[in-house]
Amino acid sequence: MLRALNVVTDMQKLLDIEKVTQIAPWSLETFHKCLEAGSQAFICELENNLIGFIFVLNQAGEGHILNISVHPDYQRQGYGLKLIEEVFRVLKEDGATFAYLEVRKSNTKAIKLYEKLGFIRIGERKDYYAATEKKEDAIVFAKALSKG
Repeated sequence: MLRALNVVTDMQKLLDIEKVTQIAPWSLETFHKCLEAGSQAFICELENNLIGFIFVLNQAGEGHILNISVHPDYQRQGYGLKLIEEVFRVLKEDGATFAYLEVRKSNTKAIKLYEKLGFIRIGERKDYYAATEKKEDAIVFAKALSKG
């Protein structure tokens, strides 16, 4: 089941997923700052268990997917796809004409998903992500959102 994030009841579970999926996890403060800046957040639940989430910011007709994560026990089962499709639906409803995101160059699973969804590589950002030893480059992806 997909639904909007409930800041009161979902944040600790969201942080737990972030910690097990990210090399440099976001802090609670970072998540709150994104929401304060106007981001929307959606979660994916399975049997009342939060298993994934997505944050997106829609500004000037552009949807920027800021963070998406699915617990490792539930990856490669279509939940990330469902989260992104929900964001596409919301972005189109809100008048966005395209979506973009950044992804670590080493995150081949995510890259395959984004390419399957029709995202196109449009560039790179050098030293974009924190890492254990040195910073890692990001690939920038964009996708035009159809009206239908």
